[in-house]
Amino acid sequence: MPTDGRPLVALGEVRTCLLPDSAALSRGAAVDLLDVVLGRPGLSRERPLDWAESPRLAVGIDCQLVPHVRSRGVGTIATNALIIGGRVLQSSAHAIVAAPAASSGQRRTWSHYLGRVGTVELLTGASDTISDRLVVGFLSTVRAAGPVLDLTAVSTRLLTKVHSDVRLDQQPPLLVEPTQLRWAARVVPGAQASVLFGLHQDRIRTALVTIGSVDDLPEVRRYCQDLAVHDWLLTAVIDVIEDAEFAQTSGSTPESVLAPALQHLAHLWMPSAHTPAPLRCLWEQLEKDPGFSRQWHARIGQLRDRVAVATLAALHRTPAQMRQW
Repeated sequence: MPTDGRPLVALGEVRTCLLPDSAALSRGAAVDLLDVVLGRPGLSRERPLDWAESPRLAVGIDCQLVPHVRSRGVGTIATNALIIGGRVLQSSAHAIVAAPAASSGQRRTWSHYLGRVGTVELLTGASDTISDRLVVGFLSTVRAAGPVLDLTAVSTRLLTKVHSDVRLDQQPPLLVEPTQLRWAARVVPGAQASVLFGLHQDRIRTALVTIGSVDDLPEVRRYCQDLAVHDWLLTAVIDVIEDAEFAQTSGSTPESVLAPALQHLAHLWMPSAHTPAPLRCLWEQLEKDPGFSRQWHARIGQLRDRVAVATLAALHRTPAQMRQW
């Protein structure tokens, strides 16, 4: 039986999309855009890639954590927004689920929970199997009805707030859909860190992270944010290549669809750049299977070849342009 107050699992969700602006934001402009809490500046850094993060916001909850499991949780979800490379926008919501701090398991005053932002106490007790049941229930891609923890609603609210800011011109250089990564992390003492990554319908992804030390549990969210960015980049490039097949039917040219992806996305591929050092080994697993970077470089090569072929074809179709060239 877990000790009172001991972390059990971490649950989170990351939504990733293209920032709706015609130009990439500078680091300073990104920080200003993410100034969502007056008087509390966010974090930012310039290398190896521009990165800005808003201050944390707390969202109070009192609900079942997963369906079909006796799992009433009370506490706060931590949520924040990020901008990577001045181009990619993320909203992240997460919490560490802990055994109740009080042995009675009774709900305490909100001041207690507000002092522990990003922690949810499991008031229904912590059995030997509760961690696995929470993970399985949360990672299910079937949306449950009723008052069950809904991190999608929490992360979407912040994403919409930043996405609709009047300082953005709402004219992105390419049209790509957002993705949603639902993740859970569990602690198996002494185990080697590992991740199980899955693709599902409706652009939903899941990640089950296993770590060997409870000390690394708070750091899993940064790894999952990094994972979500790179999964979105790979998905976006694949979508652009597929869209180019139908460009002419919509009155566009293949090169006009393909070129913006090269210009605005190709340089953002930096796996593990924002992953905490103890968890970078998780990227080694994804590089072996399914081979994230191998897929990326193959797709970028395909994209460049398609742009070159489409450009040559366009020149051959227009003798006047060929003479100017």
